[in-house]
Amino acid sequence: MSVEELLAAFEAEERAALLAQAERYDALLARLPEATPAGDDDSGQRWGILALNGASGAGQSYVMERVERLLRRRGIELPRIYLLGTRPPRPGEGHKNPYIFVRETAAGWQDIHHPERVYTPDDIYYFYESRPGAGNAILRADMEAARRQLMYLETVIPTLLHIKETALAGFPPWGDALKIVYLAVPGGQEWLSRLLNREPERLAEPSFRQQILGRVASSLADMELAAEHGVPCVLNRHGQGERAAQEILAVWGV
Repeated sequence: MSVEELLAAFEAEERAALLAQAERYDALLARLPEATPAGDDDSGQRWGILALNGASGAGQSYVMERVERLLRRRGIELPRIYLLGTRPPRPGEGHKNPYIFVRETAAGWQDIHHPERVYTPDDIYYFYESRPGAGNAILRADMEAARRQLMYLETVIPTLLHIKETALAGFPPWGDALKIVYLAVPGGQEWLSRLLNREPERLAEPSFRQQILGRVASSLADMELAAEHGVPCVLNRHGQGERAAQEILAVWGV
């Protein structure tokens, strides 16, 4: 469906806001530096954190599947850092899909799929709210592992920038050992089209339209931060997910 057809489900003020946000997306995209391949690495460093983030609807999961497939062809494994997540699992979600789902108890955070496992504050590297009422935590054990091997971390731009620049839980800032790539759609109108076409049948629901408006606003806030901090950008062009995957690996230097 076209953007115009999809926007018809929204109130006039909401339509105007979304179109204005599409224009803001274009302005922010122009500020993001184009990703360039990493230079030859003579340091021999083969540890650290590789991260990918993008606006809602940019195809991050789709492209990351292709990144992992390209790595497997070269015999490279890229272990994921799985976050603890305090929100309830949605239908179809499970253990490490996409989080280690936990509930808070007097003893700590209990894994709901493996109740014998309880995480205490000593196990936590960094705890943060991805949105009000939904907490996430990065485990110390994963940060220690990333000092020995390359690991993949998928979370929001504010958190990635925070751990890149800040000493936490006895760890120094990750600095250049944390390589972030921002995945973007080539233009604001196309971004809206992809986002709204994911579940067009649900646009009749007022609560779902509010979710869309929230995703757009939070995506632009993260994109603003990415632009301010010079995070390199890879474009996910329509039908060219493989190309985007190759460009991400080149930026990561893998």
